[in-house]
Amino acid sequence: MVTLIITEKPKVAERIANALGKPKRHMNKKVSYFEVAGDIFVAPAVGHIFGLAEKKGSQRWDYPVFDIEWVPSHVISKNSDYTKAYLDNLKTVAKKCHTFINACDFDVEGSVIGYNAIIHACGADIKKDEIYRMKFSTLTEDAIFSAYKNLHPLDKEMVDAGIARHMMDWYWGINLSRALTTSIKRAGKYMTLSTGRVQGPTLKILSEREKEITGFKSRKYWELRQAALKEGCDIISLHEAGKFWQQDEAEGAKSRCGKSTVVSDITKKRVNQKPPNPFDLTTLQTEAYRCLGIDPRVTLEIAQDLYTSGLMSYPRTSSQQLPAELDLIGIIKKLARNPDYKDECAYLASKSPLKPNNGKKTDPAHPAIHPTGEVAAGLDAQHKKIYDLVVRRFLATFGDDAVRQSVKIEFDNNGQKFIISGSTTVEAGWYLLYGKYAKIEEEELPNVEKGEVLPVRELVISEKETKPPNRYTPASIIREMEKRNIGTKATRAQVLDILFKRGYLDGKSIQVTQLGMNIVETLDKFCPDVLSEKLTRKFEKEMDSIIDGKMASEKVLIDGRHAVEHFSKEFKTNELEIGKSLTGTASGAPVNTLGKCLKCEGNLVLRKSKFGGQFAGCDKYPNCTFTISLPMGMIKKEGTCPDCGYAVLASIERGKRPFLFCVNPRCPKKTGKKEQVSTPSE
Repeated sequence: MVTLIITEKPKVAERIANALGKPKRHMNKKVSYFEVAGDIFVAPAVGHIFGLAEKKGSQRWDYPVFDIEWVPSHVISKNSDYTKAYLDNLKTVAKKCHTFINACDFDVEGSVIGYNAIIHACGADIKKDEIYRMKFSTLTEDAIFSAYKNLHPLDKEMVDAGIARHMMDWYWGINLSRALTTSIKRAGKYMTLSTGRVQGPTLKILSEREKEITGFKSRKYWELRQAALKEGCDIISLHEAGKFWQQDEAEGAKSRCGKSTVVSDITKKRVNQKPPNPFDLTTLQTEAYRCLGIDPRVTLEIAQDLYTSGLMSYPRTSSQQLPAELDLIGIIKKLARNPDYKDECAYLASKSPLKPNNGKKTDPAHPAIHPTGEVAAGLDAQHKKIYDLVVRRFLATFGDDAVRQSVKIEFDNNGQKFIISGSTTVEAGWYLLYGKYAKIEEEELPNVEKGEVLPVRELVISEKETKPPNRYTPASIIREMEKRNIGTKATRAQVLDILFKRGYLDGKSIQVTQLGMNIVETLDKFCPDVLSEKLTRKFEKEMDSIIDGKMASEKVLIDGRHAVEHFSKEFKTNELEIGKSLTGTASGAPVNTLGKCLKCEGNLVLRKSKFGGQFAGCDKYPNCTFTISLPMGMIKKEGTCPDCGYAVLASIERGKRPFLFCVNPRCPKKTGKKEQVSTPSE
């Protein structure tokens, strides 16, 4: 029987062919496929070569619509024209074959990609033809050969779950886009807006943080610090009250202090820090952002490249566990060939027992992320960084506990208590294996003895302000999405990327744009289900139940259609009001209007420059090029100037007080530095 093995990417097809024998390369319209021993062909897809679209004859600009089918991706979008050659190649090679093996990535998406290729491109009959699944977590020769020799039946439950997810996302995405666009048309405007089943709740989480920040009212407080002298050096300690909410309280505490202070207590405590757990995808993404500043989406792309190159295991995993059957000692011995890891591997090779500090999270399909030990050559700078992080995390999880000693010194100054704390490393343990990624602060305190009297050089009161909550970063919002069970490990970074591309989000410290805030406020008012975390979690759990064989995909899709029908009804009932709210015309002016243009009859609005800053510009651009430059920092609208009626803006920079100013440079009572007014020629 002639067999066709279908892979997800061309590079993987070549690796599998080489692992199974001495392949012969064939070319078909610039697409390579491989023949092994005359009866095995290995041919690639190139990601999804089929997508969902409305059935022919049923296309109409209306909502809701549910009559859809799988069609070639190049038919749906010109951006997918490159997939046609791979589709044609599979059709050609399939004519020679009777057995089909899905060797795409072993996850939901890989199951759908391979299944659609086998059924729709190859024309296989699921009831008559022999269809199998290869399962592997690394693309080493041993893993590939073992997977081929131990084929599994078609993973029908995973396929059903994947198809259900695609259909559900199509139902939500297309119908919501049509509902939003139709509502805007009813309000006399034209623009295309969209959201989705996971995008809506994610944007809502970010908008809630945005409201916390923009609505935050800073509060003044005062801190009292004591500088005591010890052998010519200052020991700076903070008053035990921490924050004084009234200045006179801080002044009172200071006035009660004398010119000397007594060491009243010294507390020392040693704490063992366990090695880190092995990487799952989310912790890899968050750690790469923390240590390397690499965006989670880029981290996943690089990790996928390292996987297809055979250098690390499959990245889309939820597992934080390294099972013993992985031959962990063998991997460490292979890594020892790299001089960068030679010493660390030699230490671990002599360690007995060699046991990883496995985490609690598991994944039925794949182990935690780990290197394979294969020689890494020819990597670019970013790939080297991610590879090094993965290797050192793998090594560190086998390390000994690190031991930290914390010291707290308390001073008594005429009954006023002051405290200073610091921590130092006593035993480095796994820090040595994790290297530069173990960012530990060393705060060694001076040696003092209990009862020791020290002179006080000065007492200082500092005025400060409370700070708003931190903005989410790409890494922290992905971690929050995982915590709330929104989206999947494989799609969270992609969802975030879509929100950025649609103009709903901006910045590394994520700021929700006015457009993003307006969408959330509108949907929250007229159709809150679209933003519901609870509803999204419900469908995530139901799709997991499909994989576990506990629920039929048809039941999940029926529930999904009912949800879409419900919000479609809410949209149709309120289309005009929704449209007005989305375009900002309900109150007669755009939502971000700052005042009338000083050159024409347009409105001044906040705009973003190509350099990342913000400025005020006319909404009649390019017909009117009037602009007002604005200070650096995040700009937000605070209110209306009582003197001229234009907007009062706040320029906010971390660590500084907000700077309030009227945007109108011609305001009659404007003081301080005037904004520069310009009319650029371009």
